[in-house]
Amino acid sequence: MTELRLEPAQPYSFERTTRRLLLFEKTFYRYRGGCFYRTLRLGHRPVTVKLDWEAGGVRVRVEEDLSRKERELLERLVRRMLSLNVDLQPFYEQMKKEPRLAPVIRARAGLHFMLDPTLYECLIKTIVSQQLNLSFAGTLIRRLVELAGETLEYGDERLPVFPTPEQVARLEYTDLQKLQFNRRKAEYIIDLSRMIADGRLDLEALERLPDEEVVERLVALRGVGRWTAECLLLFGMGRPNLLPAADIGLRNALKKLYGLAHQPTEAEVRQWGEDWAPWRSYVTFYLWDFLSG
Repeated sequence: MTELRLEPAQPYSFERTTRRLLLFEKTFYRYRGGCFYRTLRLGHRPVTVKLDWEAGGVRVRVEEDLSRKERELLERLVRRMLSLNVDLQPFYEQMKKEPRLAPVIRARAGLHFMLDPTLYECLIKTIVSQQLNLSFAGTLIRRLVELAGETLEYGDERLPVFPTPEQVARLEYTDLQKLQFNRRKAEYIIDLSRMIADGRLDLEALERLPDEEVVERLVALRGVGRWTAECLLLFGMGRPNLLPAADIGLRNALKKLYGLAHQPTEAEVRQWGEDWAPWRSYVTFYLWDFLSG
């Protein structure tokens, strides 16, 4: 048994941060007895990781004994996934100057981004989700994982392990078409996985680049548009100053917040967003949460 206790930068709300897992994440996370659990890869080894909140910190448990290297990797992964090192106090101080936004922000104090554990998982899940509703996208993601990945026994369950690029690269387009993927999406997923597997695409290297350069690199790839690139920046990297001004959810949230008779234009959103820098990602995220109730 391995157990870690990780203290976050304050203010931090584990309840608010993980609430979206209960609402929207139906593929990998399970919830039982106050604990979230899912599989993660520590190097080449998949393990089941349990997460809960105890005495002001996140408790992380794995039923197996881990090496020191694996423990360090696990801590880095969980800190990244739960945004434990992100200090939002400067964000809250800045937003006090925004009279319409301030109550929305204050009501969600401690809410942080939940990131996917790897950029590859985030990218593939986002591509699968393009132009689909959440329910069907989750179904296709589950089918992909069942086909290409593996499972781990955990109590009376078998938990999915997200496949590696190498595992997906071995598939043929027709394998995914049989699962109700359309031909183009099957090509995007498998071709990108093959590029990563053979070293032509290094996702981790993108972490060192500024936002717009990441977008430029990604949209040059077949199957990746700006929306997909921005999702990777938000939910894969946790970049704090991204403004997806064309996003319908963000525009609807602003319409609701400001009591507008019309949906604001992309240009209007960008103009308002000038005052939100360098925290535009978090304003967007809090407004999405505001819209979802």
